[in-house]
Amino acid sequence: MASEQDLNKIRQIIVANLKEYPVRIFLFGSHATGRAAITSDIDVAVFPEKNLPAGLLSQIREEIENSNVPYPVDLVDLSQADEDFRQRVLKEGIEWTA
Repeated sequence: MASEQDLNKIRQIIVANLKEYPVRIFLFGSHATGRAAITSDIDVAVFPEKNLPAGLLSQIREEIENSNVPYPVDLVDLSQADEDFRQRVLKEGIEWTA
């Protein structure tokens, strides 16, 4: 399971890259429910009010991969996800604030 330090590092990278955009950020999946194993990835969703610039999420993913966080991170754009998945994340996820 990821440490609070690892989760904070991921949050800081995402928030820094999205500070100019109206967006909500959620931790979801096993790290949000407390059921993460040592091999679990970290699931994060962003829900922008408007479409984000092309390539921005890829840039954020790359920055996270190049950080010292030792876990894979799955970064999802909820505006592109199906409605059932989006509603599940909005209901069960933990919203991260800046």
